[in-house]
Amino acid sequence: MWARDLVDEALVRTHQIRRWNFTKLAAKLRRTLCFIRLELIRELLVPRFIHAADIHLDSPLRGLEAYEGAPIERLRGATRQALTKLVDLCLSERVNFLVIAGDVFDADWKDFQTALFVTRELRRLERAEIPVFLIFGNHDSVEGMSKKTPWPSNVRVFDHKRPETMKLDSVRVAIHGRSFPRREVLENWVPDYPSPVPGWFNLGLLHTNADGSPNHDSYAPCSVNELAAKGYSYWALGHVHDIAVLNERPHVVYSGNLQGRHVRELGPKGCVLVEFEDSEVTGIEFRSTDVLRWFHETVTLQPQDSRDDMLQSIRQCLTDAQTAADGRLAAVRLEIAGRCQLHAELVSDAARQQTMNDIRALAGEVGDDVWIEKIKFRTQSPLDVEQLRLRNDHVGELLRLISEIARDPERLKSLADELKPLVTKVSGDLRDAPRGESLDFESPEQLASWLKEAESLLVNRLVEAVS
Repeated sequence: MWARDLVDEALVRTHQIRRWNFTKLAAKLRRTLCFIRLELIRELLVPRFIHAADIHLDSPLRGLEAYEGAPIERLRGATRQALTKLVDLCLSERVNFLVIAGDVFDADWKDFQTALFVTRELRRLERAEIPVFLIFGNHDSVEGMSKKTPWPSNVRVFDHKRPETMKLDSVRVAIHGRSFPRREVLENWVPDYPSPVPGWFNLGLLHTNADGSPNHDSYAPCSVNELAAKGYSYWALGHVHDIAVLNERPHVVYSGNLQGRHVRELGPKGCVLVEFEDSEVTGIEFRSTDVLRWFHETVTLQPQDSRDDMLQSIRQCLTDAQTAADGRLAAVRLEIAGRCQLHAELVSDAARQQTMNDIRALAGEVGDDVWIEKIKFRTQSPLDVEQLRLRNDHVGELLRLISEIARDPERLKSLADELKPLVTKVSGDLRDAPRGESLDFESPEQLASWLKEAESLLVNRLVEAVS
């Protein structure tokens, strides 16, 4: 009997546990459904827009042919894929509108297919009844081919003669903007922008170099303070290719470009999703749209590091870049630096070429989504150069002379004049250097850098010869 009683009690407890688990599960499910409903209601009721800029559609990627194994088609198609991702994001986030702060195109398009592609993508937004407000910037100003683009009916382009205001009555938004009439605009346009519409969300659209970023031409220059004082709720800026929130309440924001195009445009690229209520910004979030990501990585070697140590460090560096790219193509500029015993080996052209081949082979082992754009060697002799400079022999004399020239602008200029005739004799790889890597004989910094490299190459050989 006692056994049957135990069985009966066990069945009762099992039933109670099942009922308790079901009740708990049902409560959790109700909470989840409630959360989903609230999110859907929020998406429908909270107005939102996307701020993008500097698409540079079909931007030419110069010098790629010089790099063996470069994924040319993936690189050339990147700006188009980024634009497609921008439109996808507008649709999935159910935005009320999209603003583009200049430079949809990189320059006058050579192929009408460029214009057809952008209109085809923006027509997807037209079907979803999402308006697009855009201005032209310095790269696609009105004096170029942009005005011949057959824009869909949902695209509204701002006038180039004067700032104007366009209204979106459904969400009480007033957008103020002006397109570039020509490539170079050196005047400050902010004082001429219209006054804010009272009680509305006022958005300023401007292609500008606010506060004079040294890495960009100073077009339509202005200050962040005068933008903030204009009385708008949000300034959607273009021209600078890095995301930057220059001010909050009111927000003054660069969205950056959609897709990095070369190694000077590092890290995630994309657009900004903005939520607002009445005349206040309630949320701002960066969203990536890039399909390849640029990295500039430095592997610093220690004096005792062997060749195998170097390759292992590089493998880890490339693996980290692949992880950070998060499924995108990782385009890596790699620099090998440090005072190390390998320096004596790497000064040999043959050894350096073999090392480069080994490193590129490593990239293939790490994965198909890793491409090494360029390898630079910045290693130095483990010898104490400053002590060598004090020696009373030919080595010390030469090193002191190099140091004196590097500190003297006039002697650097004289050296540059002597080197200029060599430009016609350098290898094709050097003459066809990609953007940002051109030979600048007017730059004291670059001349001093070349002198330091020459010093590094000479040290080992001279010390060995004198010894």
